[in-house]
Amino acid sequence: MQNHATDGYYMAMKASGFSNNTVDSLRKQKCPNCSFEFALVYGRTTACRGCAEALNNCPKVRCPKCDHEWFIKDMEHIGNKYRGRNVETHISEIVQKYNDDMGWKKTR
Repeated sequence: MQNHATDGYYMAMKASGFSNNTVDSLRKQKCPNCSFEFALVYGRTTACRGCAEALNNCPKVRCPKCDHEWFIKDMEHIGNKYRGRNVETHISEIVQKYNDDMGWKKTR
């Protein structure tokens, strides 16, 4: 697992009763291409804004800085396709709620 300075924050979230899906969607990731660090939710709401797949449980993560894509299931803290599917579904629900709150359509 990556040694982030904010791992204590994620452990506190788990201790406070946040679900693993919420904690995993907020954990910072490092792009393997440009090393930019961002949360999964941030990447999905910025780099994937307007893409219909972002609301359909897309299995990929896109870097908001360089647009490089990789699979959620390949991240160190996710580890397998079943856990990845849970996180994909959770993030899609968050993005859908965000779009509804902002009055945005699901396409560009």
